Amino acid sequence: MSHLSPLPDRAEPMPYFPIFLDLRGRVVLLVGGGEAAASKARLLARAGADILLVAENLSPEMAELVDQGAISRIERQFRPGLLDGATLAFDGAGDAELTDRLRAAAFSRNVLVNVIDVPDQCDFTVPAILDRSPLIIAISTGGGAPALARNIRQRLELAIPASYAGIARAAARCRQQVRAALAGFRDRQRFWDALFTDDQLMGLPEAAAIEAIETALAKPRKQPPTGSVTLVGAGPGDPGLLTVKAVQAIAAADVILHDALVPDSILALARRETRLISVGKRAGCRSVPQEFTNRLMVSEARRGQRVVRLKGGDPFIFGRAGEEAAFLREQGVGVEIVPGITAAMGAAAQLGIPLTHRGVARSLRIVTAHCRTEAETDLIDWASLADPSTTLALYMGRDRLSTIAENLIGAGLPAQTPAALVANATRPDMQVQFAPLTALAGGSVLIDGTAPSLILIGNAVAQAPGWAAVTPQLCRHDDPPLYGMSNT
Repeated sequence: MSHLSPLPDRAEPMPYFPIFLDLRGRVVLLVGGGEAAASKARLLARAGADILLVAENLSPEMAELVDQGAISRIERQFRPGLLDGATLAFDGAGDAELTDRLRAAAFSRNVLVNVIDVPDQCDFTVPAILDRSPLIIAISTGGGAPALARNIRQRLELAIPASYAGIARAAARCRQQVRAALAGFRDRQRFWDALFTDDQLMGLPEAAAIEAIETALAKPRKQPPTGSVTLVGAGPGDPGLLTVKAVQAIAAADVILHDALVPDSILALARRETRLISVGKRAGCRSVPQEFTNRLMVSEARRGQRVVRLKGGDPFIFGRAGEEAAFLREQGVGVEIVPGITAAMGAAAQLGIPLTHRGVARSLRIVTAHCRTEAETDLIDWASLADPSTTLALYMGRDRLSTIAENLIGAGLPAQTPAALVANATRPDMQVQFAPLTALAGGSVLIDGTAPSLILIGNAVAQAPGWAAVTPQLCRHDDPPLYGMSNT
């Protein structure tokens, strides 16, 4: 059985395949003489295209381009033969009948057409462009929201200064030199990664950047490269809650061994060439043995790979990272820990529950309701947990809600203590059921039974805005109520 997985599929397919075309000396047919067509003509001329213009009348902007020599040839009327030998065609005439004829003729000749500002009739769209030549950044919304793409480009203009053009040209000039000095793909990749994380280098002009690259290349390097393992907390699921260090580790990884609960949106932060290996464990499903995961981390690290063991939540909170780190150290493999936001903190923040609160909750207890064996689970000290002034976060307890409630109430915790059952904390499909402790078990039928869940119990839960919907009902009904919230 193979555990190798490709890069994750997106929830939505890409509407367009991004590509950069070399149009130097290639014929591009441009139909229309107005402002929209002139805007495309300026861009095509900058790309070196051989522009064939079809237009009866020219706007002042287009006439100026003609005078400047940006247009190679002008025809007054469209005819299908004009597409022969063309690489692309742009239609900015705004004539529906002409558009139909152009598209039909282009289709039979395998020429792609862009109908300006009509995305439904486009074979391709033109993105918003941040030009730091030779560094070019294109932003696209599939033609659906061009204003948003322009806004993002403006933000990137602040983040990516014009000085980046110098390092881009320097890297291009030194590429063959680096390839000759470093035969291995991974070696070259790591060399460039180290350079491009140096903020001082990124601001250098071209000549100084070339000198810095050559100096770095001349430094002796360890052979073979030393591998390592980084145990990274992926948080409860929202990519926005990843630490900067976690994002950097994911982006630099050669191999990622990930839990089943790590979402595609986080795995997609890895490079395309990174190997993704699922080693997850899910209740009721066939799981990858921990021993296999341990051996795989060691073998990949010994091959010189940068291994990331990506875990949901925080690696040291019910993530078995302590066992993995100990095993790696015993095998002489370097290991680093990158903490993550655990589900209790993520859920509490999203629901507005202060895990500690003056006069309400003096402490926080994080407990697993599912130990290694049933005997260990039965030995949980419920009396020590039955404190309404402590916020209790119970992991892996959804299937034992009734038992948990009975044991806590039996140990002295008031039956009306506020509680919440949370599934898929911080994710778009998060669900929560608020209820007094005595009624909490009834909420499990309203929660996705396959979703990772968390139980929060204690007086601090009543600080959540969602608890307000429960309180009035307590005064009107004999049966304790349930109140549910969902992001779906």
